[in-house]
Amino acid sequence: MTTKRRFSTRLAFAFAIATAVSTAVAPAIAADDDAAGIKLGIPGNVQATAAVGVVLRVKEVVAAEDVTLVTVSASYSGETSFLELAYSDSGTYLQDENGQKFPLRSPEDNPNLRISRGDTMQGRLVFLGRVAPESKKIRLVFNEGRDGGDTSGPGLSVDVPLTPKG
Repeated sequence: MTTKRRFSTRLAFAFAIATAVSTAVAPAIAADDDAAGIKLGIPGNVQATAAVGVVLRVKEVVAAEDVTLVTVSASYSGETSFLELAYSDSGTYLQDENGQKFPLRSPEDNPNLRISRGDTMQGRLVFLGRVAPESKKIRLVFNEGRDGGDTSGPGLSVDVPLTPKG
């Protein structure tokens, strides 16, 4: 994959990006976005894989006023030309340690989180509702109930340990 393709994919994918007080979707993340919430610490290597050829890495979690922002990168190297991490209504959400589920706010430009073979996409996922800043862990769930080998919308989940940052 060339660098040029990575950057164009990053812009084309553009996860929904928002602050706690705005519903705007933007293609880039401003340097002061963390001011809108509490950045929660995560270990340096939080990732999960699905048998179909997906690797998902969690890079940052921010508990904003009314939403939880999760910065991720997702790569796909499977057999089909693309797959979707939010396949139809199959259940893509964030879950806190008490079992509460926070639904994904689907990005307008890519509501099913489609990834093309050979691409890596990066951005912030917006989940409706704020995870408590004192939470010790969250779980990201993509395509709940589906098999990890499903070539349309593979099931995938990742537990993310959290520590408040000071």
